[in-house]
Amino acid sequence: MEEQMVPGDYTSLVDLKIRLQMDTQSMTNQVGVYMRGVPFTVYEVYPEKNGIVWGRVSSNTGSGTSRYVGLRVTNQEKAKLEKAFEPEGSDDALMVTMKSLTVAITLLTDAVRELAGK
Repeated sequence: MEEQMVPGDYTSLVDLKIRLQMDTQSMTNQVGVYMRGVPFTVYEVYPEKNGIVWGRVSSNTGSGTSRYVGLRVTNQEKAKLEKAFEPEGSDDALMVTMKSLTVAITLLTDAVRELAGK
């Protein structure tokens, strides 16, 4: 039985593409990569669709563009869960803010590296 994917802290097992939509067909929706071994946070996990379990790696839930990664593709793990989030009601505001800032810094770093490579 395969492990259920849940929101929490993950480590990339492969070079994992960050996408603007839950779509692997479009090359234009790729906005970055978590390199193998890089830790990242998943804020929401979506039910498997077309063989892919998607995770939202952007902390925004209202306005702005969300970013997604394929956590499991055709039953192959692409990321390893390191630590699941605590159950609802035990949120520590400082930790939530720190996780959000960590993701934002990671995405900014990826964007700067991409621009530097052009």
